[in-house]
Amino acid sequence: MAPTQTCSTGAAFYLLGRVTQSATPDNAARRSQTMPMGHRARLLALASLCIFLASLALAACGSATSAGPVSPGFTGYDWQVVAISHDGKVASMPARLQVALQFSPGGQFGASDSVNFYSGTYRTASDGFTTSVLASTAVGYTGHDPAILLAISAIGSFDNGAHATVTLTAGRLMVGVGSYTLTCQRRGPRPDAPSPAGTGG
Repeated sequence: MAPTQTCSTGAAFYLLGRVTQSATPDNAARRSQTMPMGHRARLLALASLCIFLASLALAACGSATSAGPVSPGFTGYDWQVVAISHDGKVASMPARLQVALQFSPGGQFGASDSVNFYSGTYRTASDGFTTSVLASTAVGYTGHDPAILLAISAIGSFDNGAHATVTLTAGRLMVGVGSYTLTCQRRGPRPDAPSPAGTGG
């Protein structure tokens, strides 16, 4: 964990207040008869310095409170979908269906609804991730298995640049996309796909 950065702007603003108070029109008028020109020049220079220091202090505070994004823990793994929630109902996904999500470290996204496989890319966000437009195999399904039909609808919600929210607890991942919530169990690491031959990758 990076050390916490603190900001001490009080001294700069106090000094700035004292200087600007002395430089107000009323005070300046009262002192103009006795204050040498050199003293007044030094006073104006000091006021400018205080303003500069105060701006630096504010910038430091801003950088301390806006931490950079942390690498999400769900990337780089395959996740088996074990349940899907929709319209207030929760349905278990049998392991034989192999409904799954894949997140490679390099940003490649994959998803299986047990019938077709979707592939594309993803970009992490502060609360989850956003997918690209996905390519898909084109296997038809004419059955009536409610688990498969639910998986087809839920996985299809990731297409067309969908934004999904993520909650990660130990090895369990909750993914919300559209009106669906997918409960996933971590299966194993997901390496990046190898570069095509002849591309120099």
